Amino acid sequence: MPDSLSLGFIGFGEAGFAIARGLHEAGVEGILFIHGRRQDPARAALATKRGREAGAAAVDTARELAARSDYLLSVVPPAAALDAAREFAPFLGPGKVYVDLTSSSPRDMQAAAKLIEAAGASFVDGALMGPVPAEGRRVLTFLAGPQAEAVAAALNGIGMNCRSVGAEAGQAAAIKLILSIATKGFGGLLVEMLLAGHHFRVEETVLTVLNDQFFGRGLEYVVDRFVGSDAIYAGRRAVEMQAAQQLLEELGIDPVMVRATVERLQWSASLDLSAKFGGVVPAGYREVVRAWEEIGLFDRQPRKPE
Repeated sequence: MPDSLSLGFIGFGEAGFAIARGLHEAGVEGILFIHGRRQDPARAALATKRGREAGAAAVDTARELAARSDYLLSVVPPAAALDAAREFAPFLGPGKVYVDLTSSSPRDMQAAAKLIEAAGASFVDGALMGPVPAEGRRVLTFLAGPQAEAVAAALNGIGMNCRSVGAEAGQAAAIKLILSIATKGFGGLLVEMLLAGHHFRVEETVLTVLNDQFFGRGLEYVVDRFVGSDAIYAGRRAVEMQAAQQLLEELGIDPVMVRATVERLQWSASLDLSAKFGGVVPAGYREVVRAWEEIGLFDRQPRKPE
């Protein structure tokens, strides 16, 4: 990592500012950001204040930021990610590295990669995997793309916490979104469970049982148990969850998550994996994934970005 490495931040909101400030406090110099919103005095004043705290120099144009930065870190909102890539691509070329940390979809990351790589620069798909305001530069950051390992080494060399997770743009974004299916989805299920539990004043007991029977045994046990038994007992579980759905409705609670669970269980039952496994619960989730492969669930390829 050369001492003269310069970092240009596209977007200097909460996340970009927290990372830049942490790097500055760790002694990193050569931090730049694009000073947008000058027409809004309040936003302009905030950007100036943040720049001062992060030891970052403001520039006015995409051309200037691209010219003066070795690495460009895009930390704009996801809806603006592709527009940012389009704006900066004409000013990039060989030797420049564009790291997209915008929490965009895998499809948008692949589209951004095409724009940046067409200009001759390197593109890296990134996913910030923790609370950036609290963790700053040390937030775990997944990187994916042909240059992900080299970029991770370079950014770790100045105090960041990056991990290469794949050689294809979109893989880091996919990991973050796929994890959200469980983390956010489970959060929704917990809310419905506690709404019903508190009605009967049994939420503490329900949580204790949940931990003792399942989560207290570790994640691998939970995944193997839930996914393995789903292959055999999805049909009967759909009936049980319909009863749970009815209970919530009787309590005046909209069973959004439970209703969706009923539909997913009915789908699982329609695969008839119980017959494939001879009615015996498979040892773990990997056997179920192999069964999904064998019946052709993954034959349909995802659409490529235009």
